[in-house]
Amino acid sequence: MSNEYRIEPAGIAFRVIDPWGEQLVDLFPTEEAAKQDIERCKKEDAMYETAKQLVHIAIETHMQKFGVDRETARHWVCSAIDVVD
Repeated sequence: MSNEYRIEPAGIAFRVIDPWGEQLVDLFPTEEAAKQDIERCKKEDAMYETAKQLVHIAIETHMQKFGVDRETARHWVCSAIDVVD
């Protein structure tokens, strides 16, 4: 399995296939439009991975600071995420 997005023709349109082999919802009228969507997806993937890393760091820090287990620290960090503006 590839770890990259790819473009496949779909009649007169183009479809984007994600790295897990799933077709994304939209069809695109041009290959260029499909490429732009891939760039958007890659940016969203990077934002998600960064957010996961930040949450992981917050949980680890909370565990160390308060001497609690991962489940407890995760509960408090996730509770705080829901109320942060």
